[in-house]
Amino acid sequence: MNPNGPASLYGRLQAIVLAAGLAFLAAPVANAAEFVLVNTSGITIDRLYISPCGGRHWGPNQLAGAPVWSTRAFTVSNIEPGCYDIMVVLPPWDECILAGAALRHGLAWTISKSTVTQAVFGDCSMSPNIVLGGRRPWLTNEP
Repeated sequence: MNPNGPASLYGRLQAIVLAAGLAFLAAPVANAAEFVLVNTSGITIDRLYISPCGGRHWGPNQLAGAPVWSTRAFTVSNIEPGCYDIMVVLPPWDECILAGAALRHGLAWTISKSTVTQAVFGDCSMSPNIVLGGRRPWLTNEP
């Protein structure tokens, strides 16, 4: 068999296509966003939820099996850019929500000791951005 024949060329072409496909799958999404949870609270955080803005369900726990101890950070990557609501649950059951987070490239949320104190009093949720709730043309009283 000729090493420079059609069968050999076809085999090399298959290998190149396979290598390119594997490289594409291993590469991060070009325009993907990241969210970083930074924990300086002194407690372990084991529940983090991310949902599109105004979504009806929080979806899966992003920290399932990977708790974030104090003085550690955790990154959720390859998020489709857009508007998200983000929730952490602080022990025992205090929910803190970052509403209307614009994830374009990356965003970090630091959970500190003061966040835990605010959570105890039910005041740890915040809105980092004003989220557009709708749009209408201007209405007048003229006929």
